[in-house]
Amino acid sequence: MKWIVQTMPLNGPLFEGAIDVYGAAFLEPPYSDADRGAEVRYRLQKVHSTRRGYRGLIALQGEAVTGMCYGYRGAGGQWWHDAVTASLGSEARKVWMEDSFELVEIAVHPKAQGQGVGGGLIRELLNERAETTCVLSTRTDSRAHLLYERHGFEIIHEMAFSRGGSPFYIMGKPLDGMSRPSRHT
Repeated sequence: MKWIVQTMPLNGPLFEGAIDVYGAAFLEPPYSDADRGAEVRYRLQKVHSTRRGYRGLIALQGEAVTGMCYGYRGAGGQWWHDAVTASLGSEARKVWMEDSFELVEIAVHPKAQGQGVGGGLIRELLNERAETTCVLSTRTDSRAHLLYERHGFEIIHEMAFSRGGSPFYIMGKPLDGMSRPSRHT
């Protein structure tokens, strides 16, 4: 079935559909997190949508939301940005983090995965961005990094966000057409 991408509203049935998709996607292993949808609803409505350069999208198949994603411009004082920046070497910080768009969340309903929805959302989210790079994190034990690699992202670092926590790949993609050194630690 065909799908279309449009701006994600921050309330109403399409927003709730996006949160439901997110919850369904993160209920699957390796995440198995039944509370992720509620957490993302709060962060979107109260914090993330107010950040500079915010953009949120949904994918629709008919009237059903099948995917969602959002991001914003990275900046000091943001928890994820500061944690990743602190873990990188000085060259990697300059290359990847100084002028970055952060792909914060993306989710595709498990029944719609493998149909190009995630890639379509990524392409549209990054279309005409002013930043020079896009950065994100994904757990090393998920398949998500394969999607990102197909769309031009590369692993630039590996880290855990908490002591004893799951390891994450930090991935980046140039947005300005320039090549970057591939792996920085």
